[in-house]
Amino acid sequence: MLAFKIEDADIKDFMDKLFRGNSFDGLEVRSIELETIVRYEINGGINKQYLKDNEERYFAKWSELKGIIFQLIKGKKKPKLMKIIFSLDENAVKNIDPNAAAAFLNISYENNAIMGTTGTSQKNFSLDKSFDIKWEDIIKKFFKKNNIFIKEL
Repeated sequence: MLAFKIEDADIKDFMDKLFRGNSFDGLEVRSIELETIVRYEINGGINKQYLKDNEERYFAKWSELKGIIFQLIKGKKKPKLMKIIFSLDENAVKNIDPNAAAAFLNISYENNAIMGTTGTSQKNFSLDKSFDIKWEDIIKKFFKKNNIFIKEL
């Protein structure tokens, strides 16, 4: 598991990339917790009626939700809490490792700090950590490509 922090000086830039850029758009959203004037809990599971007939997926993409989430947090006060659990789509996960079930990127904003972790799950129990290592490397390259500077914890 990779644990990291976005440096304080880079928080505004990170949020801009998250909500106005397209770097995260292809990631699926498993869930979102948001606390502003009220608490929101959003399940990223998709309503199949909104998909095209030939489309087969289980979770909404960030590109489909980020505008809604941005509307909920914009204003004079920063949100008290925001947690987003991203994941790769099923096909991308299979391309990394045949035993892979899911690959997660967890982002949380709380107390004016952005923290993150990665996580994986496998179809069958294994002590082999190569999938975890590959996913961590993919995330590090993703951040570097998008000029997102992290401090590993």
